[in-house]
Amino acid sequence: MVRNPINRPSMAPLAGILALSLVVAVPAQDSVKLKDGTVETGRVESENYDALVFKAKKGKEDKQLRLSWGDVEEVQYGAANDYYKATNALSTGDIAGGMQRLQALATNASLRKELKPAVALNLGLAQLRSGKPADGAATLAEMIKASPNSRYLLQAARGLAECYIATGDAAAGSAAIDAAAAQATEGGVDANAAAAFDYFRGLMLEAKKDYANAKIKFGLVASARSAPAGYPALGKLGAARCAAAAGQVDQAKKDFDSLINEGTTNEVLAGAWNGKAELMLADGIKGKNMERLLDASLMFLRGVVEFAPAAGQNSTEYERAMAGAAEAFKQMAEVESDANLKKQHAARSRARLEQLKKEYPHSAFLPK
Repeated sequence: MVRNPINRPSMAPLAGILALSLVVAVPAQDSVKLKDGTVETGRVESENYDALVFKAKKGKEDKQLRLSWGDVEEVQYGAANDYYKATNALSTGDIAGGMQRLQALATNASLRKELKPAVALNLGLAQLRSGKPADGAATLAEMIKASPNSRYLLQAARGLAECYIATGDAAAGSAAIDAAAAQATEGGVDANAAAAFDYFRGLMLEAKKDYANAKIKFGLVASARSAPAGYPALGKLGAARCAAAAGQVDQAKKDFDSLINEGTTNEVLAGAWNGKAELMLADGIKGKNMERLLDASLMFLRGVVEFAPAAGQNSTEYERAMAGAAEAFKQMAEVESDANLKKQHAARSRARLEQLKKEYPHSAFLPK
């Protein structure tokens, strides 16, 4: 059975990347595109966790706008070609090249203050993806300390948790998450945003296999009335994972089905199908039941095909799904008696692992 990813080093995507096509020229002014189609030009004044403060050009006058992130589609910084070259390198798979450019930016004394958190976030997550989670943890912890009320706070905190999971030091990770939460509170982050830190605490407890207390933390996030968007569903998914890991199979199945019926984000949907698939795979292996193994493979493949992450979204469940499908096909090959079908299942297993290795060469889900 594929192990729970929280008990293995999980690999985050470059969650902070502004996924853009190759930039030929960037205007001197900043611009912000709103979800209603409006585009404002001017200058970014600040990017806090709760709002974008933007000085818009209105003829001969400037007008300061305070925009909720829920209304913002995209922010583009003027005269930031080096930054976009770095993020474009990351988004096209050139992790080493992107990291090199980001490291140069991070040490550039003239880098504008609004870009510093974005550079640090992308660098930390790139270090994690490149197989250097300890470096990533240090970069992200410093970013949170320096910019505790940044728009990237929760992305950085989640990346910080995943870095410590990858290093295998969940105890140090718990301390780092508590420190980040305290810094966020001191920086003025309200209780609603701070509620997400219970999710990160749950990840640390889950990594230590303390499923009972992890489930409590996840439950707090799931029931929080004003937690940041997406986190209640992640909390429900975490609680369902813990139920499955603790042997509460019926409860886990019920919770996974509930998330699927709610139709939430791709990450959560993929995670719910992965959870169901792992339970089905365990049954299939135990009983050498080809039908259950086939069902498990199809469930895993939903996370690969139907609920794959978009650019910049977390890839843990996607990687988990590919590895799970590979394991299901491998088990089918072992159970199958027909020589030709046995070869087909084995080939499908190898194909899924090759895809995972190509897309995420440092994935924790690759066989050791």
